[in-house]
Parts: sequence; C-alpha cells; structure tokens
Amino acid sequence: MNHELLTPIGTIGWFAMLVIGPIRSGRFGELFLPVFLGMAIIDCWAVAPAALRKDPSLTTVIYTWSGALFPYGVLIYWMIKTLIWDKKD
Repeated sequence: MNHELLTPIGTIGWFAMLVIGPIRSGRFGELFLPVFLGMAIIDCWAVAPAALRKDPSLTTVIYTWSGALFPYGVLIYWMIKTLIWDKKD
C-alpha cells in the first residue's frame, strides 16, 4: 500500500462528498461548508502519510484508509440509490 496516495484520495473524496450531497438534495447554501472546512480537510490528509510513517501499526493503517475511502462508499451508495430506488416513472 502506498501511503502517499492517502493525500489525494482522502482530499478528493471528502470534498466530493461534501459538495455532491447538497447538490443532490437542492440545499445549495450548504455548498459553503467545503469552503469553510477546506483547509482542515486538506491538512488532515496531508499529514496522514507522515502519521503512518511514524506509527505504521495495522490499526492506524486500517483507520486512516477507512477514513479516506469512506466518502467513496457514500458516493457509490448515492449513485446506486439514484439509479435503482429513486427512478421516477
């Protein structure tokens, strides 16, 4: 596992989840949330590889990769829900 990939994977995933969620539900005022939390999201995933180099335990690896991949699970769930359950006839 290349831990340097945590930075782009985590940052892109969390940004996408925070932007696509309000767009899907029509709550466009919530699009400001990623702007306000943007630096925190980027900083979190920028230091993740360094944390794994410092403490490469299996628990740390599982938690950080789970956190980075969580938004993609949510996005896939939204896509499946939209394609299957929310079909309007």
